[in-house]
Amino acid sequence: MEHSTYFKALFVCVLLGLYNLYAYSSPGSQPAAPHGASHDWQTQFVSRLTSSNKPFYEFSGVLEQSPGDKRQHKLIKLPNGIVALCTQDADATEAAAALSVNVGSLAESSDLLGMAHFLEHMLFMGSGKYPDENNYTKYIANNMGTYNAYTADFETTYFFSVANPAFEGALDRLSRFFIDPLLNPSSIDREVHAVDSEYKGNLQTEGWRINELGHHLSNPSHPYSQFSIGNLETLQDAAKLLGVGLHEKVVQFYQQYYSADIMKLAVAGNHSVAQLADWVVEKFSEVPSQGNTKPELPGHPLGSAQLGQVVHMQSLANINILLVEFALPDIRSLYQQDPTLYLAKLAG
Repeated sequence: MEHSTYFKALFVCVLLGLYNLYAYSSPGSQPAAPHGASHDWQTQFVSRLTSSNKPFYEFSGVLEQSPGDKRQHKLIKLPNGIVALCTQDADATEAAAALSVNVGSLAESSDLLGMAHFLEHMLFMGSGKYPDENNYTKYIANNMGTYNAYTADFETTYFFSVANPAFEGALDRLSRFFIDPLLNPSSIDREVHAVDSEYKGNLQTEGWRINELGHHLSNPSHPYSQFSIGNLETLQDAAKLLGVGLHEKVVQFYQQYYSADIMKLAVAGNHSVAQLADWVVEKFSEVPSQGNTKPELPGHPLGSAQLGQVVHMQSLANINILLVEFALPDIRSLYQQDPTLYLAKLAG
């Protein structure tokens, strides 16, 4: 419905160059290591045992740290491949954790769009150890904490903050997302409607609309062009048309892609780094390892047909924006120099 506060505006998007696929790579497209870096940095990890004699590996090299950073850090690697950074901040009034899985919406098949986001929702719905659907969220809320998660093109990240004394319990509950999630069929209908609700809410969000336009204008044969958030049509209705169960497909996606080898974890609190490392090893060593499960993408999402375009977009608010985008080649190997920062400063 159109209201008097509805205004029109113009967006101009100029798409130039090549797109930066920084997380997934096509065969043979791995970037070179940065100057001074080693391809076998894993060799700098040495064997250790926790206080309960569980094995892990500790980074024995030098962690670069700002002179103003007075916190203590320990980088560890679990036998299943999870790499974790443990940080002690003696002045912290709360503790926090974030786990990122290097798989996101670009791993989805074109016939069930939004599956990665849907799985993100389903993992909150209880585990074998904590079967109550609301156990995780109630525990964190009852301990002055917050929680959330997001699904992006290349990764899905789960995070929380909580009062320091409750950190171990919260960390244990988070770990079960990746060890024994229930993924109950009884949760399917409610959570697919929750995803659909997010989609409908984003329709009124200008930034999301601009982002989706960028996807839409990319190479239609590339996964980047696909609709990613999901809704009832692309999940529930699509599964019915395919003659498959949505529960079966979300379990399949989880089992295919969620591997310890593509997970990174960061934890921080006022606990010692030794205590934090013990908790990480104790709680996350059971996460199954399947090797590198990141999908390979078919080249760049912007070909010659997608470059040099001028696009006019009608906004929902009384704003006028000129957006000029320069899509770049893969610059991961230049992360130490960060040339895009220089370009941004020179451009004003």
